[in-house]
Amino acid sequence: MSNALGIGPTVMINRIVARDATPLAAHLGKVAELRMKLENARAAEQAQAQLLNPTEPASKPQMVTGADVDRLV
Repeated sequence: MSNALGIGPTVMINRIVARDATPLAAHLGKVAELRMKLENARAAEQAQAQLLNPTEPASKPQMVTGADVDRLV
């Protein structure tokens, strides 16, 4: 099994849902909720980067690893 650093955001969200012992009927809703939280956190980081450096356009932070997801969610 791989560690949380070597997996993608989608897999990490599914692992978080499974780790929290979410009932099977609520898995899809919990995944959607975590995706929304992730996108909101990315938008907040983008807005903060724009405030810190207004001369350059800020892009959303890259989601490369599961650790990025774990940090933002």
